[in-house]
Amino acid sequence: MVLAYEMEYKHPVQERSAVELIPYSSSYQEQYKTLYNECYHEMREALDIKPYDFIQDDSFFDSGMENVYLLVENGEIIGSVALKKDEIDDLIVNRKFQGQGYGKQILLWALEHMKTERVILHVADWNKRAIELYKKTGFEITGKG
Repeated sequence: MVLAYEMEYKHPVQERSAVELIPYSSSYQEQYKTLYNECYHEMREALDIKPYDFIQDDSFFDSGMENVYLLVENGEIIGSVALKKDEIDDLIVNRKFQGQGYGKQILLWALEHMKTERVILHVADWNKRAIELYKKTGFEITGKG
């Protein structure tokens, strides 16, 4: 059974992002924690990956947050993404903003800001909407895990 795919950006699109993300700031910590857990809880529960709420305490924020960027409007996080070397990671969109194109815009922003020629990401097979978005944006499945 395939649980996740590795995808690589193979067919660059010419479309540019219409949004601008900001670096993560600790002033958004509680909001980010809630959003992150809400975005991953359903998938982790469906796949029986415990704990279902991944961020259990503030130690999550001790490292790696310098790679996280937020899309914020009126003080509310719409979505976020982490850029790690050659990988786009943890692209999430607040549920109340899903289906409005923000995921694509965040993905395009991330691609514009990657500092490497090879760009990969990993996505759970469970997340069909994300897989389709990534394919439409130029990614191909290159591995299974």
